[in-house]
Amino acid sequence: MRAFIAVNLDENLRRCVAETQEKLRATGADVKWVKPESIHLTLKFLGWVDDARLPAVGEAVSAALKGVAPFRLRLEQVGGFPTATAPRVIWVGVKEGAQELSGLAERVEAALEPLGFQREERAFSPHVTVGRHRTPSGRQALAAMMQQERERSFGEMEVRRVELMRSDLRPTGAIYTSQRAFELTGAPAGQGEK
Repeated sequence: MRAFIAVNLDENLRRCVAETQEKLRATGADVKWVKPESIHLTLKFLGWVDDARLPAVGEAVSAALKGVAPFRLRLEQVGGFPTATAPRVIWVGVKEGAQELSGLAERVEAALEPLGFQREERAFSPHVTVGRHRTPSGRQALAAMMQQERERSFGEMEVRRVELMRSDLRPTGAIYTSQRAFELTGAPAGQGEK
């Protein structure tokens, strides 16, 4: 299956992000938007994984996340890669929890490398992808609306789990299904000592 490791957003955050997507969609720009129910934060894209390898992947991720405590995630800001004026990827930024997400991504990278999954060449950049610009059509209008939404605050949630996700590609867009959840059960900093 085609798989990735992710933090799924709660319903409230997805709804707030979808509201901004609608404003951006109204520009008429040629963007393939992520379906609101599919909005997530990717920690590690695995690609095609043989079903027989999934138990080893699950055990490696489970061991890597042992002792990690839940943490707050706050989404704020709209931007684009490589730039907000000529975006190929439209994203929502992470205001709080970026350091913890980077730590999770590094733990997952280190755990999966011995299983043959190559490390990402680029440094991990915590963000939520909300759309991919397909052609330059509507780029200026999109950039202008992104500028208006640039400082938007989307809310926060507590990250309590990481999930192994399956991605089924369909003509209408990818469908994501959780295959296994890894609960974050560690004690918050300062609460584990006696």
